[in-house]
Amino acid sequence: MPYEMARQVVIGELGAPPEELYASFSPRPLAAASLGQVHHAVLNDGTEAAVKVQRPNLDRQVQADLGVARLMGRYSERRSSWARQIGLRSMLDEFSSTLLEELDYYAEAHNMLTLAKNMEPIEGVHIPALYRELSGRRVLTQEFVRGVKISDVDAMRRAGLDVGKVGEAALRAAIKMLLIDGFFHADPHPGNLFVNTDTGVVTFLDCGMVGELTVAQRAHMVMLLWTFVAGDITAMAGQLRSLSVPFQPVDDKAFTHAFEHKMSRYDRGSKADVKAVLSSAMGVLRDHGLRLDPQLTLALKAMAQSSAFFTPLAPPDRPFTEAALEAVRDLAEQTFTEDFIVDAAKKQGIRLASQAAQEAPDYLKGLLSWRDQLKKGRLTIYLDTSAVDRQVEQLRGITATVTVALLVGAAMIASSAAALVFGQHGPHILARIAEAAFVASLGVAAVLVIGYLAQMHRRRRKD
Repeated sequence: MPYEMARQVVIGELGAPPEELYASFSPRPLAAASLGQVHHAVLNDGTEAAVKVQRPNLDRQVQADLGVARLMGRYSERRSSWARQIGLRSMLDEFSSTLLEELDYYAEAHNMLTLAKNMEPIEGVHIPALYRELSGRRVLTQEFVRGVKISDVDAMRRAGLDVGKVGEAALRAAIKMLLIDGFFHADPHPGNLFVNTDTGVVTFLDCGMVGELTVAQRAHMVMLLWTFVAGDITAMAGQLRSLSVPFQPVDDKAFTHAFEHKMSRYDRGSKADVKAVLSSAMGVLRDHGLRLDPQLTLALKAMAQSSAFFTPLAPPDRPFTEAALEAVRDLAEQTFTEDFIVDAAKKQGIRLASQAAQEAPDYLKGLLSWRDQLKKGRLTIYLDTSAVDRQVEQLRGITATVTVALLVGAAMIASSAAALVFGQHGPHILARIAEAAFVASLGVAAVLVIGYLAQMHRRRRKD
């Protein structure tokens, strides 16, 4: 976008033009993308900075586009079994929420500060410093980082860096985010990982997209790694089954058999790429009516990307999965110390105590009402019988239908017998009346059958 447009965004967010806020501000952007562009700047103390400026009037355009995408997702799931199988609607909803988060630079600033704190124990890894006083919702000023992409192995070797050490540091950072902290950079592709050729420090850029995993999900992810390293395909199937949710009835035996058949080719000696393994595993899940939670999908994507940047830097006899599992073990020993566990227990205890204090008045009120009722010699109990009432209504309907059907059937039998008797032995007028009664009974029976079928159809649609 033209410089004047970017300048107006800065004025709108920070209350002054760039020439007053910064010692210098390059009018020509370093790079531009769909949501914004980055300008080089120098702060008043002489520090170099990168200023990310969002395109103007972007909210309305993105909201409109995402609205169309979500509408098409809902329509596709109604019309296409493939869309339902892959969970297209939830996928688009997750994409939409993630993209909207990226439009709010306050969220990215929070992500940067959180990741920076979490990465403090990891040597050789860095998160850019944030200059909050020069940042807002649509402008983000951060430390200017120089270096090469982590995929540029030749440049690192020419600079005399130990590429294996660089890869180990980046991997430990990614594993700590994913499996120890549960708050992770969700897009660690080579363009977002810069290596300083002077120091070998790896910097994680662009913290707009992050994911979060619960403690249980992290435990399952660790076990998934362990089963892969151990070559236990059956256990690996069990872990993925625990992490997934069904979108149609699931035959667990068929799933386990298919998983073992498909994944047995990726044994310990295959040296298969983690991305290929995970892709095959996701295919088996999908074919058997299972899919992962969106956050887990993000986590597996981040793990596959971590494998992609680590493998070219590691020695040939250092597989990603074994290195990742070793990193988990070392980081867990460093992180989950006695002090950490005691502190976590205290926080949880305070949270539970606060919750109990909030709910105590309601419990006390309930107990006092019971006491007052017992003093009066009575006790009132409220039962929700809505589900039972519905079943009773259905039973009444069925009983009424059966009763009417019996009466109509009896009328048909009686009228046909009367018509036969009076037709042979007279009088003929009674035979005509009996025939008319039979035809009328037959008509009523037809109406009853049609009504009953229509009622069944309506009930099925309602259910």
